[in-house]
Amino acid sequence: LSQGTIFLRIGFIILSLTSFGLLMENRQDTKRILEIIRCLVFVGVYKLGYLRSQFSSLGYAYEVLFSLCAAFWGIQIMKRITSSKDKHH
Repeated sequence: LSQGTIFLRIGFIILSLTSFGLLMENRQDTKRILEIIRCLVFVGVYKLGYLRSQFSSLGYAYEVLFSLCAAFWGIQIMKRITSSKDKHH
């Protein structure tokens, strides 16, 4: 593996562990944003070819799963924003 690939993989692992920690601590706003970033980084890095699996048939499933996860957390943020606006009116 090249140094860039190793760097990206280590960075993704650190990002994932941080995101999981925030999820476990139930940090409301930070966890959602970081989880969206983590999912989108995975899709981007995977598309660039830095995170290839031994099982090439799982590639499409990875992309769909992480895209759905990013969409889910985006919807959660939008719900939070709209509910806080409703409380202020």
